Amino acid sequence: MKRLLQLAFVVLPILVKSQCKDVYNTSVDCPTQADSLVLYNNAVKVYEFYENNKSYTKSNSTELITNNQKKTVFELLHDARKMFFLIRKTIASSKPDPRFPDIKPKEGYKDITYKDYYNVIDEYRFYQKELENQIVNSDAPAPLYDSRIGPILINEYKNLDSSSIYFGDLVNIPLYIPVVVKPFALLTEKELELRNEILHIIPKIVPKPEIEINVVKIEKRFEVKRDSILPEIVKNDTVQNIPGNYLDGTPVYIYNEYNSGAIVGYLYRRRLRKIRPEEYSRYAIPKWAKSIIENQKELEKLMRIRFGEYYIDSY
Repeated sequence: MKRLLQLAFVVLPILVKSQCKDVYNTSVDCPTQADSLVLYNNAVKVYEFYENNKSYTKSNSTELITNNQKKTVFELLHDARKMFFLIRKTIASSKPDPRFPDIKPKEGYKDITYKDYYNVIDEYRFYQKELENQIVNSDAPAPLYDSRIGPILINEYKNLDSSSIYFGDLVNIPLYIPVVVKPFALLTEKELELRNEILHIIPKIVPKPEIEINVVKIEKRFEVKRDSILPEIVKNDTVQNIPGNYLDGTPVYIYNEYNSGAIVGYLYRRRLRKIRPEEYSRYAIPKWAKSIIENQKELEKLMRIRFGEYYIDSY
């Protein structure tokens, strides 16, 4: 029993639960690759609907850069939910409310329920149609929002098609750009470059054998181009392992509270090739390090804490 407690004190400081900040600057569990993939697929659907719909014209686009702007978006979404019932009460009343334009839906328009307008998934995520909710297109996919991941844009669309039952619909909608929320492991090189440009990130140095590396500074600001941000929805969220034995990569060590170190693998091209069980004796892997290597979830967290965006995954 005493030995188990000693082992726990050695391992627990290493298995630190990875924490991130949400838009409210609160410490939360970091979103997983699966969370990003769900958000990505939803973002593709929303973009495709409004950008490819001939009845809607984009009239404005506002880039969200600061954390405060992204926090404000979630506050606006909350306010819009409260206004949902007030607007409908006003429309049904004979007394007009000066706060809301007198928009009368066309004949054939069927209003949506609050459940269709807003739907909670869990403590971080929810579906919500838009910020404006007088006329709501029931055919439009509801955007998914995750308070751990801030949206990038607020786009305004207007329905100018007089033949549409949604004629006069004004849509103000916070959006995630698909390539920004797409899981790192699924990004192509071009998508990664575009993502860095959108987020105004100077690319980190990526080591290449026998090639002198220079940091490239991005000067050109991002302009939304539909063809570059509307990739296909990812149908398979399984990331294929890259075969091979990359022992010529950068060795990665972990340490316990007694400053005893052990190698866990080799980092090569942003992926960790773990030490395999048959190699434990060769590398003299201690018991406490074996438990970490074999715990894929905790090892991933440790790697992301240490290497951040540079790290993709391990195999």
